[in-house]
Amino acid sequence: MVSLATRPSSYSSTGPFQSANATVMLVSGLISGLFGIGGSTVRLPIFIYLLPWVGIHHSVLMHVASATPMALVIPSGITATREQYALGNLDVAFYKTWVIGLFIGVALGAILLPYGSTEILLTLFAVYILLVGFYIAFGRGRFSSRGAPPSGGKRIGIASFVGLVAALTGTSGSTLTTPILNTCGLALEKAIAIASATGLVIGTIATIGGIITGWHARDLPSYSLGYVDLVIFIVMMPTVMISAPLGVVVGGKFSETTLQRIYAALLILVGLDLLRRLAF
Repeated sequence: MVSLATRPSSYSSTGPFQSANATVMLVSGLISGLFGIGGSTVRLPIFIYLLPWVGIHHSVLMHVASATPMALVIPSGITATREQYALGNLDVAFYKTWVIGLFIGVALGAILLPYGSTEILLTLFAVYILLVGFYIAFGRGRFSSRGAPPSGGKRIGIASFVGLVAALTGTSGSTLTTPILNTCGLALEKAIAIASATGLVIGTIATIGGIITGWHARDLPSYSLGYVDLVIFIVMMPTVMISAPLGVVVGGKFSETTLQRIYAALLILVGLDLLRRLAF
């Protein structure tokens, strides 16, 4: 339920927190378009670092830190998907079947999410992005397939797995989609396009799930819909919509190898830092 209590003063101030928010959204929006991801891979850990400063209770920290960026995946997913479609990279026929699996996986993950503690969810996220980062850095190409991309039940099954992992890790699923589909034989530019559109679907479903499952949760921030912080969403949405399409354009100017190296390094650094914080 939307709380009408007064939000802590640090939310309404114009200090470093607002500057950090603007920077987070600009960078994450660029990254979402650049690598075909929803940007939550970057937003979520930064939110984890920042939200305790403004009084978000530890018991719902990971839930709010994941649900709010997932809501922000929607505008970035719309803009990045439109750019990919305009460039002719989005395989619409492939995507229609892919969406079915995403719905199944995210729905299951949304049901399980409230049962996870902040520590469990944060650990899942850190391990997840580390595995993806190391795979892209060292494993990609060793398991590549020259066959046709997955179809039918196999495609739905893979998409369901992506949706489930995305819901439990608080990510858009596009981080996982790109390497999986590229490994299965889909060209990188088409895999990135599907990943952008994947973020749009998962972001929408996960946001609805976060609102429903967090509706009666305790210790939520003021002016929230379930686990979604409305103040952060409204303030940051314009920056995301501006920067995501710019990332798509910038990504077209880099080689595939360069994009992979930057992407892998980013994921590994964030994952290692989160595990360090959990340990100490």
